[in-house]
Amino acid sequence: MNDVIGGRIGDSGAVRESDDTSYRLMTAEEYQVAQGLPPSSELIQGKVVAMNQPSISHGAICLEIAYLLKVHCKKHECGTVFGNDAGILVRRDPDSVRGADVAYCSYQRMPKEKVPDSYDAPAPEVVFEVLSKTDRWSQTHIKIGEYLGIDVLVVCVVDPKQRTVRLFRGDGSDTVLTENDTIELPEIQPTFQAKVSEFFT
Repeated sequence: MNDVIGGRIGDSGAVRESDDTSYRLMTAEEYQVAQGLPPSSELIQGKVVAMNQPSISHGAICLEIAYLLKVHCKKHECGTVFGNDAGILVRRDPDSVRGADVAYCSYQRMPKEKVPDSYDAPAPEVVFEVLSKTDRWSQTHIKIGEYLGIDVLVVCVVDPKQRTVRLFRGDGSDTVLTENDTIELPEIQPTFQAKVSEFFT
């Protein structure tokens, strides 16, 4: 379960939990440098929301996906792969920063030599979200909508329990792939494909 733990800051930059109107909602820039935040969190409409630390199996799946994408992108010199809950700015005023499990951004959107050290960056073309035990589809759908709303082309939701990948695109399509299927992502590169089962090895 995710808990709102604060998200309002005073002039000192310290996270505070208060209903006092003298405190204001946190911006993405303030969130990036704020002290005293939980080990895992997201900024949702200006409020810091604590997240559960993911399991080892969750981390292993994320690493496998990132590896498959990275190998392909290295070979074709087409873009940057990143993960580890890297912050993606999905909304302004109030600000929301989501942590992507794995994402891909082409060199056309974000040149190789200009990878920013901030959340205010071009939207990636592809985002992978690996479901955890505490994730709820109602909240996942909100996150999918936020990603698509900033011009992410496809959001891939990986369900370790069902061993499936569900692809959501901006045209409204919703495709479910089983572990016996092959995933193709022309948003990365026309020849990119992988067996879904490889995500779970």
